[in-house]
Amino acid sequence: MKPTGNSRNRLWSKAAAAGLAAALASASTAALAAKDIKLTVLSGYAPNAAWVRVFKEYWMPEVNRRLAEKGAYNIVYTEAFGTVVKPRGELDGVQQGLGDIGLVVTAFHADKFPLESISFVTPFVSTDAALNARTYDALAAKFPKWRDNWDRYNMVLLGYMGSVPNYAVLSRAPIKTIDDLKGKKIAGAGLNLRWVEGIGATGVPSALTKFYSDTKSGVSDGMLAWGDAVGAFKLCEAGPYFLKLSMGAVTSFAVAANKRTWNGLPDEVRTVMKDVTARYRDELARQATAGDSKGLDACKAQGGTIVEMSDGERQRWAAALPNIAKEWADDADKRGFPGNEALKAYMDIMRDNKQPIARHWDRK
Repeated sequence: MKPTGNSRNRLWSKAAAAGLAAALASASTAALAAKDIKLTVLSGYAPNAAWVRVFKEYWMPEVNRRLAEKGAYNIVYTEAFGTVVKPRGELDGVQQGLGDIGLVVTAFHADKFPLESISFVTPFVSTDAALNARTYDALAAKFPKWRDNWDRYNMVLLGYMGSVPNYAVLSRAPIKTIDDLKGKKIAGAGLNLRWVEGIGATGVPSALTKFYSDTKSGVSDGMLAWGDAVGAFKLCEAGPYFLKLSMGAVTSFAVAANKRTWNGLPDEVRTVMKDVTARYRDELARQATAGDSKGLDACKAQGGTIVEMSDGERQRWAAALPNIAKEWADDADKRGFPGNEALKAYMDIMRDNKQPIARHWDRK
């Protein structure tokens, strides 16, 4: 006897239900099969800092999205942003295992990571944040001592990134020429203080989280900052004169993992994390560049004024500085690092990419 229409419908319904149940069971099995890996991600800064925000919104979910495609692992994150350590404390925090993966501000540790200072000793060269960060990764691959140095501090380097496409000076009084900076106190973080000290200003060691208060209170007359930070930290309220002069981009951060944690991760997870770190590097640069333009609008909204420095003054400023790059390279060579080789390789990449170089630091 052939099945009737109703019986055929019942058979198809049963088949469909069985198929759906099998699919759900398969998905459930895959979900149950995914092993959770608990990791603490760390920074001394809260997510209003661009590099932390993009790490939280891009790096963390992107790692899990890619791992989910294979279904074997899932990262369960504990966020320690602006809580476990203070700014400058990321290196010690990851080294000691307070965090498994950290956003280390290498600019604060030039004594430990000398090669990472290369963009800080070559101002007025590059205004391309993405190119700058990619160049760091390329130099780390070319010169193994660059990458291997992290091992001394119980850490593994995953990659570099930068959130500053173009430094500027924000000041309480207008500045148009380098002569206007003489005798002024300018807040900065790390080696970039030499950019102003070389032309007669006094560098005030500070940090992004203190720039506003230092300048507002008169501890400093201004600060070395950038567009995206202006919007996030309302810096033009404290330093209402934003001096545009294309001081250049820097790469001042690294994603690094605690060595013991890293060695304990499955190969699949480590591969995904390294790949996503490179993509995070480029995404951060893209957002930072967009944020730099928005920062000018934010400055105006905060009551600030944009001041343009002429190309001639920019050239004059670069020429007036001592050759801080050559000093750095010679010192790195003495410490057993490829300082002069790295400097030439860095400048060659910038020349090849037609950056607005005001001074060829490896030549004179």
